[in-house]
Amino acid sequence: MTTKVALFLAHALAMENEAADRYDELADTMEIHNNQEVAELFRQMANFSRLHGASVASRASPYDLPRLKSWQYRWNTPEPPEVGAPGATHYMMTPWHALAFALENEKRGYRFYADEAAGSGDKDVRALAAEMAAEEEEHVAELERWLARTPKPDADWADDPDEALVAD
Repeated sequence: MTTKVALFLAHALAMENEAADRYDELADTMEIHNNQEVAELFRQMANFSRLHGASVASRASPYDLPRLKSWQYRWNTPEPPEVGAPGATHYMMTPWHALAFALENEKRGYRFYADEAAGSGDKDVRALAAEMAAEEEEHVAELERWLARTPKPDADWADDPDEALVAD
């Protein structure tokens, strides 16, 4: 049981847990803005991330995973790949936007695992990463199908006739 596998799994577990946390935060934000449909989609995405995290945790059970500090993670993106940029959301976003956001997160997750599968010097990491990349590829395909069935919003989707104003 190599240290490199444990380090890889620590990254994979952190990525899934952070993604679930971010989706929950986004769902909370959408609920505050009374955007219930998108809040529910983000709750589903959080649940999917938790399920994938449980799968990673199961694979990691034979290993003593390192407890890394935030600056010790080595991602191929500024944040964990499946977390997504907070600036990529909007309080009036539609289900189509939420699914597109999730799709980009899954694509980055796939690239993270595919890069590890192609570039690791450890054969066990390569095999595990390739298996996880294949799972992410399935997630990408499912989100693409889901997005294709979801109506794309009109160009004026962000127009707010009752914009919040703060009086000085």
